[in-house]
Amino acid sequence: MNNIDTKLRSVPKLDRIFNSPDHIVEDGLRGYLLAHPNIIAETQNPRVVRRREGSPVRKVGVITGGGSGHEPAFLGYVGTGMLDAAAIGEIFSSPTAASFLDAMRVADMGAGVACLFGNYAGDTMNVRLAMSDAAKEGITVGTVVANDDVASASKDEAGRRRGVAGEILMWKAGGARAEEGGSLEDVLAAAQKAIDNTRSIGVGLSPCTIVANGHPNFTIEAGTMEVGIGHHGEPGVEIRQLERSSDIARMMCDYVLNDLPFKSGDNVAVLLSGLGATPIIELYVLFADVAAVMKERGIEIRHSFVGNYFTSLEMKGVTLTVMRLDEELDRLMSHPTHSIGLTRVGTFYTPPQKAAPAIVRKIQSEVEDVTVIDRYAARTGIPLQKTTDIVPALVEAIVGARDWLSEIDGKIGDGDHGINMAKGFERCGERLGANPPPLREALQILSDSLLAGIGGSMGPLYGRFFAGMALPLENTDYIDGKVFGLMLDGAEAGIRSLGNADVGDKTLMDTLVPAVRACHATEDGDFLTCLKATSEAAEKGRDSTIDLVARIGRASRLGERSRGVLDAGATSCCLILQTVIASLEKSLKA
Repeated sequence: MNNIDTKLRSVPKLDRIFNSPDHIVEDGLRGYLLAHPNIIAETQNPRVVRRREGSPVRKVGVITGGGSGHEPAFLGYVGTGMLDAAAIGEIFSSPTAASFLDAMRVADMGAGVACLFGNYAGDTMNVRLAMSDAAKEGITVGTVVANDDVASASKDEAGRRRGVAGEILMWKAGGARAEEGGSLEDVLAAAQKAIDNTRSIGVGLSPCTIVANGHPNFTIEAGTMEVGIGHHGEPGVEIRQLERSSDIARMMCDYVLNDLPFKSGDNVAVLLSGLGATPIIELYVLFADVAAVMKERGIEIRHSFVGNYFTSLEMKGVTLTVMRLDEELDRLMSHPTHSIGLTRVGTFYTPPQKAAPAIVRKIQSEVEDVTVIDRYAARTGIPLQKTTDIVPALVEAIVGARDWLSEIDGKIGDGDHGINMAKGFERCGERLGANPPPLREALQILSDSLLAGIGGSMGPLYGRFFAGMALPLENTDYIDGKVFGLMLDGAEAGIRSLGNADVGDKTLMDTLVPAVRACHATEDGDFLTCLKATSEAAEKGRDSTIDLVARIGRASRLGERSRGVLDAGATSCCLILQTVIASLEKSLKA
């Protein structure tokens, strides 16, 4: 049924230090906790790290979360004067909603929680889901989203820009304001001011490799540099011949300083971060040249940070971040800080801490579950008791396609789609055990496993997808064409509850929506015919993504460079639908 080879590919050996490529995050976290017990501590959730020393007074909790591979971000900034907790995702992948929620719980001291994170689809979805659950528990959460990367979108579309190393200065401002005893509104305002006055750009000289993939997802030719590269290897605005440090500094400053714009007389903070493999001495060579450009333009550097602050595994390159200061931001940048990634003893008198005002009125979450399914009971068709093999078949299919899906994703994404999907489905398989429950319960177990086990955007998307599929089954003992159509309606409603993607955007919706339509067009006839039509529509929709330019998600920033390859989400959706259909066909023919 699926005409694309899904044969497993072996991961080549790498000159890297690891035990298991699939558990490098867990092993790395263990090392961090053992090496820095005076700064960070573990929590009941192994993917959430908290500040070791609690605040002596009530304060606003400040948290963040993000994918691993950027160390010392994100857990490296948990500590006094910065973050109270951090949620930790897989390599280059957002933490799960469950991890964000646990970070909110850990950080809540009665004055509210400020969640400060980067502008990525997966982070946004998982934070929204976590905020919804936090509100039900009476935890008030406010957010600020970093979008400091000038290369990822134009000024007219600043809301689409990525958050990169500027997030560190946002955490510094928000964390310091919280330590001063500011209210939740004060902390959010300080963090927002910080990111509004911050601009960044990166330059990449070499690619990076996710250990579980075993090969880079992109290339940078020797002697060239990718200007505007993202922290996951996303292409930038142009490819140039590698130049001298002074030329690189002038070029980066032009991009950053002209965007706000910065002007003569401004005071600024400058953060120059290596991307993982850049020798420290080269960073200081570049900083000297950046400082020379600033002096030429009459801009004074009040605070400077040089080192590996926000990396990208072993990528060679650098990110330049500049923040325009006012009196408040200058004070907050000077505030004492003690964390793994950043320590400052403070350059001004720090007044005694005062308690932040307690949150009296709990604000209800604006996030609502919009999944609504018509009630319908089939009287004939496939008995639910004969469908217990469907979810185990899905587990086998996704785990078997792990490397294939990651290879597809690597062409225009991070290359971790199959890796993360396989982890979530394996988790489901373990929970199902040898005797899987009825289909509705099994689908809910799968949904819960994906929401808790997959970060990025796919965890919440497929979590809602399968939760929506399960809803119509509570009203029926059989599956016929109409029930199957309602199951697909539920899957589509679950996806739409989290975003606005549609057909033509180069996402899983290009597979799902045509399949839903084909099912409804044939649901009143022969069930086998309906299943065949649905499968063919899903496959045609998947293949249509080859000719599309991505308009949603991380790949959308690639423009025309996203054309010519399959979309990984559309591909996994097709595999899922065809696996379900194959199981149903088997039951019909039995």
